[in-house]
Amino acid sequence: MLSKRVVANPLPWAILLGGAASATQFLPPDPLMDTVDLLANAGSPTALFTIGAVLARSQMTAFSASGAAAPRGDTLLIVALKLLFHPMLVLSFGHLAIFFGAGIDPASLAILALVSALPSASNVPMLAERFRADTGRVAKNVLLSTLLSFVTFSSAVAWLSP
Repeated sequence: MLSKRVVANPLPWAILLGGAASATQFLPPDPLMDTVDLLANAGSPTALFTIGAVLARSQMTAFSASGAAAPRGDTLLIVALKLLFHPMLVLSFGHLAIFFGAGIDPASLAILALVSALPSASNVPMLAERFRADTGRVAKNVLLSTLLSFVTFSSAVAWLSP
């Protein structure tokens, strides 16, 4: 059952094919690359539109289903954990790994910490919807983490830059 889901899920296949194309330095023909570039440029606006639509729909359905939705006040905590605690945890474990002899150079550790300091991915609300999670709550987390990351990520870059 699980193997059927993995085989039918396009996300792992896209990652594997992208990795293989990168490893072999495969470049598609120019007309196909133009289409890929067009789709890549449309990714961010599409993600923002999707997040907005998910937030709007969750607000409309929350009140129509049961009269009033139970408010969840953990959005700021979740975003703080993602933007502040997660990078500090990665940095701490990285330093611990270096202390115990792992061959991680400081530049690679800084990159790992910066990647962990990025905001929540914009595809998370779509995955949440697929697995019937609270898409409105997830979209709020993505939106707030994206807004706050302008400050937190810039600070992390300044702090971790040589």
